[in-house]
Amino acid sequence: MATILSSDPQISKQLHHILLEVTTAQDLSLHPFVQRFGKGEFSQDAIRQFAMKMLPGSNRFNMAFLKVASKMDSYYARTIMLENAFTEHGQLKPDLAHVALFMRFMKGIDCPKIDVNANDGAFLIPALRFKKFEFCDDEPVVRSLGRFAAIEQVLPAIFSKYIEGLRKIFKGIDDHTIEYFHIHCHLDPEHTDELIQVTQLYIKSEKDIELFRDGVQDMVKSIADMFSWMDENLEKEALALRS
Repeated sequence: MATILSSDPQISKQLHHILLEVTTAQDLSLHPFVQRFGKGEFSQDAIRQFAMKMLPGSNRFNMAFLKVASKMDSYYARTIMLENAFTEHGQLKPDLAHVALFMRFMKGIDCPKIDVNANDGAFLIPALRFKKFEFCDDEPVVRSLGRFAAIEQVLPAIFSKYIEGLRKIFKGIDDHTIEYFHIHCHLDPEHTDELIQVTQLYIKSEKDIELFRDGVQDMVKSIADMFSWMDENLEKEALALRS
């Protein structure tokens, strides 16, 4: 049985309000880890370690996004989701796919290992669960969309801080090397709007609204937990690698 779709503009406003409310209440761009990153307070080796830990999650994000899109019985919703995935995959140009752009960044800062299948700790360390991007088959679509929307909502402010910090930590680093971060600052606001557009199509009750909120809250908390872990451990791991 096909889902009954809704395009009520009031629902869209409510979803935007929830997204803004949750992400403002815990502004991740103000997290101590992001602030330290933006001030250039991490060593080059710590940032290399950060990049090696983030690459597998970047790849899993795209896989999870396509999995959720495949669950949608509305061709209209799938079209919007696939348009989003189209940009994430470099408009089907492999070298411009966002995972490839991140690998370009890693090469530019001389990461000793570039492996999308590396053990990044996501499945062993609870604080790094954000990078697992696990979406169970029975998870309601609206909750999954809340999780994705949270990521798209918060990344531009976070990545702006990363860009500031990278210019301080790696003197002379060019825009080509850090295009991954620039392109997310540019595209993610549009991606957020698209996810809200899809979500409103699947809202049928207040329970769905709360599922969306729960997804946003869960993702914000998992990102915050990851930042706290990295704030405490990145330099330690970088030192261990040098030893």
